[in-house]
Amino acid sequence: MEINALGQACPLPVIKAKQAINEHPGEEIIILVDNEAATENLKKLSGTMGMTSEVKEESPNVYRVKISGTREVNSVSSDGYVIVLASNEMGGGDADFGKKLLEGFIYAITEQDELPKAILLYNSGVYMATENLKSIEDLTILAGKGVEVLSCGLCLDFYGLKEKLAVGEITNMYRICELMTQYRVVRP
Repeated sequence: MEINALGQACPLPVIKAKQAINEHPGEEIIILVDNEAATENLKKLSGTMGMTSEVKEESPNVYRVKISGTREVNSVSSDGYVIVLASNEMGGGDADFGKKLLEGFIYAITEQDELPKAILLYNSGVYMATENLKSIEDLTILAGKGVEVLSCGLCLDFYGLKEKLAVGEITNMYRICELMTQYRVVRP
């Protein structure tokens, strides 16, 4: 099956690929996309589903992503949690004080007995992994302990921060949504 997702913004190519995988189990899925970020997101999708992927650049703005194999079904985890950072501030009120509170929160995570499965950064939360040196240090410690630090690629682009990502990986809203539905969510 072939899906034309050229010109479609994140997370549509991933969602369309997943729908095709679910509707056509065991069938090879080809997705056409127009940027490398989409190819990376599709490779991550195939990996989380226990499938394989191959990427072929057909022209400067056309990539063919082939996903094949049999999907592994992930069950919802009854234990574990993820932390969602949707802002570079914690709470309402004074912005500078809110930024200090969030820095303290991220540091406090490094001292917990039970660490989160992932820290999900989107909207202005991506600043914590790009420009806030104190938080980058603490997020690096957490990543070293096996915590996934995932920043929304669309958000990094919006704020002009993609090249400044200092810790963790770029992800997409589909993966963020997947983790938020799979684990208990903590929002500071």
